[in-house]
Amino acid sequence: MTGGLENLLPLVIAVMVVAAREAWLAHRRVLVNRALHEARRPLQTIALSMPSGPGRLSPALPVWQAIRALGEVDRQINGGAPDRQRREPIACRLMTEACVRRWQSRARMAGCGIELRWTGPEAMVTGDPEALSAAIENLVVNAIEHGGPRILVRALVVGQRVRIEVSDNGRDRRLPERNDSPAEVIARLRGRQRHGHGLAVARAAADEHDGWFEIDLGDDGSTATLVLPCLTRSTPPAPGVVGLKS
Repeated sequence: MTGGLENLLPLVIAVMVVAAREAWLAHRRVLVNRALHEARRPLQTIALSMPSGPGRLSPALPVWQAIRALGEVDRQINGGAPDRQRREPIACRLMTEACVRRWQSRARMAGCGIELRWTGPEAMVTGDPEALSAAIENLVVNAIEHGGPRILVRALVVGQRVRIEVSDNGRDRRLPERNDSPAEVIARLRGRQRHGHGLAVARAAADEHDGWFEIDLGDDGSTATLVLPCLTRSTPPAPGVVGLKS
């Protein structure tokens, strides 16, 4: 009898450990849900108080992007179906110019300059403005943080395709010199999943909008390319440059 109880003791301890862990996770889930609720409420208030526009290409767009990101965190914690993307016509040049302008200050703080060159007519892309804006902005921010000092956002409209390239002329700081010491190897393994999220956002947006995404990393800089299907307007606007800093 005593031997049977001794054999059950490890099982009892394991059950108690699992129960304690589940209770701890449930408590953490309550705290996270409370924080999500408190974060989304003021963001929604800010977004609804700001000017709106067609395709939500307005000052409130970054706030709506933050609200959507918090919604994704909510789904990962509590389950549920993902948000259905809104499909609507988007003026791609207007969207790209807005993305560049939003990050001009950040670029100047990093000692970078951003130049926007648009070749061809206005491109009308059917898709989700939040997802596509997030894709372009992630490429711009990626160039600011890992490239520079001169960042070129170049768009070319040919037929029913718009090709948006974000390039920089700086050495890619994502590829620093490394040593093979055990501490360095462990640090790289631990940090591996912390990088590349912005590029993943751009790649997912390309896939969701029947386009494609590629990136070319070199010693003298990098170029990220996003290609999307589009329709064009009959009258092309004059080429323009946004925020050139030599």
